[in-house]
Amino acid sequence: MQQQLIIKIVFIATLVIAVFAFWALMTYLWKPKKRWPSWVAYLILIAAWFGAIRYYFLNQVELFGTPHYMWFNLFRTESYAFISAIFLSVPVCIVLAILYALVNRISNKVPEADRTGRRAFFRTVGTVVPLAALGGTSYAAFTGQRDIIVTHESFGYTNLPEGLKNYKIVQLSDIHVGACIDLNDLDEILRLALLEKPNRVVITGDLIDKMSWLPETCERLRTFAKQIPDGVDYILGNHEFHHDVHRIVKDIKAKTPINVLINSNIQIMGGKQPVYIAGVSYDNERKKENRETMITKALSGIPKHAFVIFLAHHPEFFSEAIERNVPLTLSGHTHGGQIVLFGIPITPTGVPYVKGRYTEKNSVCYVNNGAGHWFPIRVNCPREITVITFFDGK
Repeated sequence: MQQQLIIKIVFIATLVIAVFAFWALMTYLWKPKKRWPSWVAYLILIAAWFGAIRYYFLNQVELFGTPHYMWFNLFRTESYAFISAIFLSVPVCIVLAILYALVNRISNKVPEADRTGRRAFFRTVGTVVPLAALGGTSYAAFTGQRDIIVTHESFGYTNLPEGLKNYKIVQLSDIHVGACIDLNDLDEILRLALLEKPNRVVITGDLIDKMSWLPETCERLRTFAKQIPDGVDYILGNHEFHHDVHRIVKDIKAKTPINVLINSNIQIMGGKQPVYIAGVSYDNERKKENRETMITKALSGIPKHAFVIFLAHHPEFFSEAIERNVPLTLSGHTHGGQIVLFGIPITPTGVPYVKGRYTEKNSVCYVNNGAGHWFPIRVNCPREITVITFFDGK
């Protein structure tokens, strides 16, 4: 429900901003001789777009599998690009309009020929900026929706249990089956994971957003989990709590062989140095005392000499993992920032651990970019499946 509310707010805000931006361009830059035909055409276009995208979101499940679903999918993706282009170009256009008004006021004694050239320049820039923004966001949305990479990461430990040598775990995170990631995308994600022939798979939260696809998701996960030698472990992310978390947990437990870890742990290897997988849930509550309570419960009963693989949807839990000397933490949530320029994620995430590998003291955390998303704009940060292999670091 929360995500649907956010989507509605974003579209309404976009509509308001788009109308204001068009008014500013018409009034200060383009100045056509007859404005009302442009206004009518523009408002009809916006209304048609808004109605079509709303129709898609309300009827995506029914449209899935029909011949024209592919076109709706592309329309959805480029609608996100349109929204982003507006938010990027409006501030620039506002600045241009202000500069144009100031220049006119300061230099109103300039010959008419010079003023005509100045108007042409501002009109050109006022046209190029939105078109350039739309072109860039369209490409970022298209590739962000299409591209997915398989990242291979090796982790070496001097105290590695014998059973973990060359052991392979595939991490899937933030799949977000729903508005952007449909069942076809899920099939492709699971296919790529199987190609890696992992010993085990972990899913670190935010599995599903569209509850009407939960039965089909469980069906696919059941078939998938049976092909993983040591099974699949799953923890809850914040998006499960945005929807019907109790139904999600109930269905996955009842309809699949997946281990659901809710502030709990399981032993996956015995021996002198046993190996455990522990997992915490993330319900949007980020206070440290809450994280302390959850990780303490998740690690309860694990011997001090055991090797622990810790699953935490939000990478902020890495701070608590460091304090407890946990060797490896696997997280997601941030989507890698989604927009990365010059190697730096520019989207605010509110946490220092955004993407990739982090090492603090004796602990390592890997933050997955997400195998999916609910907003497709990605720059230098494609969707990701992580393949983790352990080796003896002696």
